[in-house]
Amino acid sequence: MNGLNEISDEDFVPFLDSLGVDTYKKSFEWMFNDRDFAGVLHWLHNNLDHNNALSPREECRYKELEKKGLLLSPEDLEASIKGIQEQYEGICLPGDKEGKEDVELDIKMLQERYHMLQKQETMLSDLKRQNELTKSELSVEISKLNSLHLQCKDDESAAAEECLALAQEVEASTNEVIDVIADSLEVYSNCHCDKDNANKFFTFGPFETYRQSQALFRSHFDLYTSQKFAKRDDDSSSDDKQRSALAEAKILEKRLSDAMYAYIKSKAELSGEQAKVALVANYKDVHPSQVTSCLLEAQSAVDLLEQEEAIMYQQLQNAVRQLVDSRTTLVAETAACCDLAVRQQIHADLSHLLETTHRALCLDRIVYRGLRHELRSVEEFLQLAAHLRQYAEADASAVISRIDSMTEICTEQNSCELRLQSTDMLAQALLHILGVPSGDPGMLLKQFQETQQRVKELKGSVDDAYSRKESAVVELKHSTESLRTYIWSGCTRQPSGWDITVASLAHTLTQHMNAVDKKVLDASHLFTSVKNGDKQCLRKLWQWFLTDPARLLHALKNANCKIYS
Repeated sequence: MNGLNEISDEDFVPFLDSLGVDTYKKSFEWMFNDRDFAGVLHWLHNNLDHNNALSPREECRYKELEKKGLLLSPEDLEASIKGIQEQYEGICLPGDKEGKEDVELDIKMLQERYHMLQKQETMLSDLKRQNELTKSELSVEISKLNSLHLQCKDDESAAAEECLALAQEVEASTNEVIDVIADSLEVYSNCHCDKDNANKFFTFGPFETYRQSQALFRSHFDLYTSQKFAKRDDDSSSDDKQRSALAEAKILEKRLSDAMYAYIKSKAELSGEQAKVALVANYKDVHPSQVTSCLLEAQSAVDLLEQEEAIMYQQLQNAVRQLVDSRTTLVAETAACCDLAVRQQIHADLSHLLETTHRALCLDRIVYRGLRHELRSVEEFLQLAAHLRQYAEADASAVISRIDSMTEICTEQNSCELRLQSTDMLAQALLHILGVPSGDPGMLLKQFQETQQRVKELKGSVDDAYSRKESAVVELKHSTESLRTYIWSGCTRQPSGWDITVASLAHTLTQHMNAVDKKVLDASHLFTSVKNGDKQCLRKLWQWFLTDPARLLHALKNANCKIYS
């Protein structure tokens, strides 16, 4: 790296090649060391690119457009570029590196967003597929539950019909039992004539059969009341109401059965006592034929009662079987209703879970997008920090290199000053011209600054004197206007020759002009003699020192190069 600029041939030659400039393998380091050229080259390197250089084909096309007069003015060109940018937002113009980087970053972000949307689409399709499978399973389960519910309704209606039939059978059985009891009471009432028959009847009477009939009646009545209350209650009645209704029905059935049992027992005791009284009253006058006939009637009644007992036992078994079947059906219906309620609760829970899952998914999407935005912001911040770090490192390295180069320049300047103090003839000539006794270049610079200040003062004084002269000339012109009209009179506009005053003035003016011409000739001879006597071109150096410092600097550099070589 050179001392004045950061550019070197390694960077500048490829830059010129990219612009299509032939360098002929020349070095530009001497230009980078020159302050006048270094700034221009640095500006060219930083502000030009391949978009500012035309290829041969583009140059030919440009000449054709210029001949046809189709070139746009800068304002029209800017307007057309703005129109294109407004029509296509975010378009990257050629040579806009920052815009190109922004477009590349936008493309990367859009690609990441596209991949994320593809993943979300896959997840959504999977969720839809799972939702459809769940819906199909739920529809199958609901159809099963509906069919089971319809079947339960059919079973309930069949059970209700069976209960009605059983109630009718119980009512018929009750009527038959009442008829048998009435017949037995009638037999009791007819047994008062035969004491032995009465004793046998009370000993071997069908009281156990009556007790069994009573238990059968209780079971039938219990079944009848339970089925009746179960039929009357609708599906919306609670279990507590059903339990209370069954409890009341059982209490009522117990009271009725106790009352019936007490009535039958009291009626049987009354008939027995009446039969005993009748037997005791008629015991003396009993005929053997009557006893035989009573025994035969009792035997036939006992046979009838045994047959009725077998029939009632068979009916009791059938009723028990029906009761077991109805209770089994009721248990199955209850289990089905419980299962249906559980399935409905599960369906409600699944629906709530599905809704909660959808909400959670939406919340997760929001959180994911927020995290993506935060990550993108962090990434941009990290990129900015990295750019700032690179810029700081580059700036630090540039400052360090600048300090090193300035140190080298100072060292070289000191060595050059020492060399100039001892060997530079131009510096000695300048010191001699300026009249500086010391050989210090600092004194030379100080004297040069003082000389420039004096030149500026002299220039200002000359300008003031010239302005005063101009004002004096204008005043003189105004004051001599009458004299001019007096001297330059006549149609020929020539000075008057007959006036003595005018003639003396003309003579004085002619002498003054001759003196001025003589002074000009003397100055010209002096300039020629000085020019011919200046063998070392000190006059030209002094002239450049006053008028063209750049040429003086170039001459000094060439003189230094010759001395060093």
